[in-house]
Amino acid sequence: MQTILKRNGLLVLIGVLLFTNVFIWQAAFASPEHGFLTVAVLDIGQGDSIYIEGPDGTEVLVDGGPDGKVLSELGKVMPFGDISLDVLIVTNPDKDHYGGFLDVLKKYNVGEVLEPGTETPGETYRIFKRELADKHIPVVLARRDMALQLGDGAVLRILFPDRDVSNFSTNDGSIIMRLDYGSTSVMLSGDTTKLIEEYMVNRYQKDLPATILKVAHHGSKTSSGSHFVEAVSPEYAVISDGKNNKYGHPHQVTLDTLLKYGIRFFRTDQEGTTVFESDGKSFVFR
Repeated sequence: MQTILKRNGLLVLIGVLLFTNVFIWQAAFASPEHGFLTVAVLDIGQGDSIYIEGPDGTEVLVDGGPDGKVLSELGKVMPFGDISLDVLIVTNPDKDHYGGFLDVLKKYNVGEVLEPGTETPGETYRIFKRELADKHIPVVLARRDMALQLGDGAVLRILFPDRDVSNFSTNDGSIIMRLDYGSTSVMLSGDTTKLIEEYMVNRYQKDLPATILKVAHHGSKTSSGSHFVEAVSPEYAVISDGKNNKYGHPHQVTLDTLLKYGIRFFRTDQEGTTVFESDGKSFVFR
């Protein structure tokens, strides 16, 4: 009997130690305390992918880059063991913005998807849409004034499209959003063009000022017009581009515009994944 009790006691002790070990690991890799907004512009090569975690733990992935590299980058910024994403946002249906979502869907449970409604001839996007249908993941057309609450007053607002963009080019119809938390904000401009930037300045200028600008279209000269950058008036800018990419992004004219307004900028091809956190008063880069 004593042998059995000793054996059972040993099993209980092992169980406690295992539980304690798991708890320690979970604590070590837990997300930051609520009250912080985390934004990570991921180094996924030539493309866009931005991870957002709200103060309440809501997780959004804006674009998925061109391929599966997004998985390794997400693993660096998401809480250990986390296999769910509340929202995926396709700012435009070009492969460098959604290609990695095919891999994301294999690993993560996804709540819903937002897309602009522009059309693309690519078969890969049709495969992506079939995957969403097979998994019964709702797809919502993004429209101006939609807002995603991220907790503690943090909100991700759709600024554009403000209409049906099914006949627009994928870049002209790109989703533009502003992420606000307290007195801090991020302008997420997708792959928008100077044509739409001018439209936004003329019609919605009051919505444009932001602390940080995610530079449109990887720093292409077809975006980041002087009027738009001046209207946003950011302290910082982040360019998502691939090292030695064939497009020559970011173009010097775009860099010159940022320099003209004294904007400090980061490039994923040089700095890698860029992470910044806000407490609602200021951003801290890490």
